[in-house]
Amino acid sequence: MAATGSPVALRIGELAPGQSQEHRQSDEEAVVVILGGSCDVRFDTGGPRWEGLGERADVFDGRATAFYAPADRSWRITAGAAGVRFAVASAPASTPREPYVVRPDQVHAERRGSGVWEREVHDIVGPDQQADGLLVGETFSAEGVWSSYPPHKHDAHDPPYESHQQEAFHVRVSPPSGFGLFVHYPAVEAGRQAQVVHDGDTVTVREGYHSFVAAAGHRFYYLWALAGTERELRFRTDPRHLWLLDACAHRDADGAG
Repeated sequence: MAATGSPVALRIGELAPGQSQEHRQSDEEAVVVILGGSCDVRFDTGGPRWEGLGERADVFDGRATAFYAPADRSWRITAGAAGVRFAVASAPASTPREPYVVRPDQVHAERRGSGVWEREVHDIVGPDQQADGLLVGETFSAEGVWSSYPPHKHDAHDPPYESHQQEAFHVRVSPPSGFGLFVHYPAVEAGRQAQVVHDGDTVTVREGYHSFVAAAGHRFYYLWALAGTERELRFRTDPRHLWLLDACAHRDADGAG
């Protein structure tokens, strides 16, 4: 059963030192990820105030700091002494909730994949944290490495095998002169499409199989945000590439202990 999932948006903001900006999501929740620099955040009456959020100079400088902004709440962000760059991932929501902050030591990190498709994935707001639909995290790849691989999709409501969630990515490349390739195709029978992505690009995926690869000589990063009717991501791997998962499992088993 095909489905479109909940619409997800990913917006990037940047403030000069001391500059402030007001935000309000009347019918959306948001996860705000500090990409670089630091900031103070103040919610509306009775809400929390956080000072000095953000501990990294850029996305390649450690784990993220983030905060959750519920629907129908307003908040002000004020840049610290070095300014701040941030991402706002948002999706429709209606449940009354309280804001909360995610510190770097609360970000869950793990290695996924194997060999030239091994990457480090950081879950910032996962299924165990409160939100209506959002799942947010970061993925880091070394030069020339595939990520979000093997190609997979999550655009059909087919429990327990597949969930339907839309996804948005914000890409950073180091050094920024580099690039990556985003491979996307709606079905196994369809032809593959490739899109060149550069430092600072944002890509949205509504449906279909997808995967990234980084250009040689460049580290690759993307912030990802998903939203759907459920918060447990279940994806379907392109059946032509399932053998890669089996091979990876066997290698892990052989190396255990």
